[in-house]
Amino acid sequence: MSKINTTRVSSQEGVGDSQIPQYSLAMIVFMFVWPVAWFMILIHLIMPLFFTPIPGEFLPTSIFLAVIALGGGAELLVALILLRREGYRLTIGGLRDRARLYWPKSWKKWTLAIVVFVIVFAFGMLSGRLSKALATVPGFIPPVWWPPISNPTVEVKSVTDAFPDINLGGNYLFLAIFFIVGLVFNIIGEELYYRGLLLPRMRGMFGKWDWVANGIGFCLKHFYQRWIYPSLLLPGLAFAFVAGPLGSLLLAMVFHWAGNFLFAFVQLIPAVFGAG
Repeated sequence: MSKINTTRVSSQEGVGDSQIPQYSLAMIVFMFVWPVAWFMILIHLIMPLFFTPIPGEFLPTSIFLAVIALGGGAELLVALILLRREGYRLTIGGLRDRARLYWPKSWKKWTLAIVVFVIVFAFGMLSGRLSKALATVPGFIPPVWWPPISNPTVEVKSVTDAFPDINLGGNYLFLAIFFIVGLVFNIIGEELYYRGLLLPRMRGMFGKWDWVANGIGFCLKHFYQRWIYPSLLLPGLAFAFVAGPLGSLLLAMVFHWAGNFLFAFVQLIPAVFGAG
């Protein structure tokens, strides 16, 4: 992968005084496009080897989680390889400056982060309705077998509706797998790749608006779930803003996990442990 130049990023941006390789526009586009291709291969070429759609049945949750793990795992692996090629040790200490593994460093940044969090989650219900409307538009209609947890055309009233093929009572293994796949492969994988690795490499092309380009690119890369674009754009911009201008990849990970998994996980706990 070619590098066109390097740029010095000040420690005020939370990245340390490092020489960070910068990508050309073509390379930036490629870095967003290859994950789309990989997910499309997983969903439309590999997944059918293990699942034959039957009218009225959804994709098994186990296969859906496997797609998340393999897709996000590839992004995580590429991020680690390229960061290692930059010369960084693959430890929290080794990546701290480069990947901005910090919490916000001032009360003003914490205040702004809280404001961003409130705006994003206040917009959540509206974006859900927009996604439901988009999912009826030709070209954006999800497959009839797409799982309810990510299918706005399916009404989900409870956690059992979200995972109709899973016997949740006492299923501690599923709870652990859901937590690990969500945290490691989806949240850490995506955030380390798109915000830890890629965002600082976009500064040379987009300047101070690199976080905007990153957030939009992150939304569009979910082409394989394009029916939920309205639910992805504002969160994608928020994650990039928190990791970029606010300099905190850790907080971006927290926001991302809260948006993707927190509410499902909170509902899963009593269902698995038999409460309620």
